[in-house]
Amino acid sequence: MTLKKAFIISWSALILTIPWWFTDISGEWFGLPGWACYAMVSAIIYSIILFFVIQKSWHPDNNES
Repeated sequence: MTLKKAFIISWSALILTIPWWFTDISGEWFGLPGWACYAMVSAIIYSIILFFVIQKSWHPDNNES
C-alpha cells in the first residue's frame, strides 16, 4: 500500500468518526446519548482500520531485530 493511499484511508475514516448528523439530543442508546455511542463504536472501528493500514504500509528494515 502506498503512503498516499494509507493517508487517504486513514483521514477518510477519521472524518467519519465525528458524529456530524446527531442533532437530536433526546435519542439514547444503552443509556447514553446517541452521539456518544456512535463516537465510541466509530473509535473502535477506526482503531481497527488504522491497525490494518499500518500493517500493510509499514515496512521495517531488514537489519532490525
